[in-house]
Amino acid sequence: MFKLFGFLSKNHFLGIDFGTSAIKVVELSYRDQHIFLENYGWLDTGFNLIADKTEQNFRASYEQRIKAYFQELVTRMQLKSTSANVAIPGYNGMITSIELPEMEQNDLEQAIQFEAHKHIPTSLDDISLRWDIVAKTGEGEGKNKRLQIMLVAAAKREVEKYEKLVREVGLEVSAIELETFSLVRALVGDDPNAFLIVDIGARATNLILVENGIIRVNRNVDSGGYDVTSTVSDSMNISRTRAEILKKEKDDLLNGREMSLVIPSLDLVSNEAMRMINSYREKKPDLRLESVILSGGSAKLKGIDQYFSKTIGVRAVVGNPWRRVYVDPALEPVVREKLGTSFSVALGLALMGADSFRRS
Repeated sequence: MFKLFGFLSKNHFLGIDFGTSAIKVVELSYRDQHIFLENYGWLDTGFNLIADKTEQNFRASYEQRIKAYFQELVTRMQLKSTSANVAIPGYNGMITSIELPEMEQNDLEQAIQFEAHKHIPTSLDDISLRWDIVAKTGEGEGKNKRLQIMLVAAAKREVEKYEKLVREVGLEVSAIELETFSLVRALVGDDPNAFLIVDIGARATNLILVENGIIRVNRNVDSGGYDVTSTVSDSMNISRTRAEILKKEKDDLLNGREMSLVIPSLDLVSNEAMRMINSYREKKPDLRLESVILSGGSAKLKGIDQYFSKTIGVRAVVGNPWRRVYVDPALEPVVREKLGTSFSVALGLALMGADSFRRS
């Protein structure tokens, strides 16, 4: 979505994820009918360490820091790609589905604009709006045939902000999309089954119900990895730095026999996921979820798959966004243990370029 065509490297594809807590970059190549990992890098941005909390100064300080860190990261990586695919955080956009009768193209565009006003609480002049017909239902012509349409919106200022960041380091922008689509591409791909993706970011959690490769429902919960860390810190009376380390160690803090922490932020995510699933089942009672796919930095928390399996009632697994990518055997432990699902968005963006090159 929000595709802005630029210059493409021959067979190298770059994905850039400007996350809340870190910038992550992945460079892939396509050769001999395989996708290879060529380069990767990340830098923590220290979002939660910024002292000035006033809105104006906070935003200015954050954007200056992002620009400086991004320049440093690109310089270190010595990228071969000259263009990049970039993601906008899910909470800065909106995905919704509408249904309209089949009609002529001009009439359809007017009808979509009218429907968009019902869902978007701001002027459409300030919004980048895209739409796709994802399914057709009914038989015959006219009133009997219905179009299922996916609307995707993001603030123009957000699109322009990320375009500027990329161009200021000497790269071109090939495409900009909501991170929701990047996650689905990396974690689900073309699998026709139904899945619920639970991507726990530092600031927020992205819930995505996918069926037949199509996003059916998408919601963002204002709770994420920082909240999990805070709960562990407060419950165990330890520093947040130590709590962050504990999240990545082998002890099960959620389902242990001797001690089992109650983490309200995860309960909030789980409850919202159940509401989302039940609401969709009212429209499609025969929905059968194949699994819950966990992603994001907090997916490394031991026992989190067991927790979501129990609370949602569907088998939960930690996603593997690297399954389509050939990784040098020497790097496999790093990719598996250190990068893992944290790079799902960046990988999904780079895979967009590789898939387009493969089909061309």
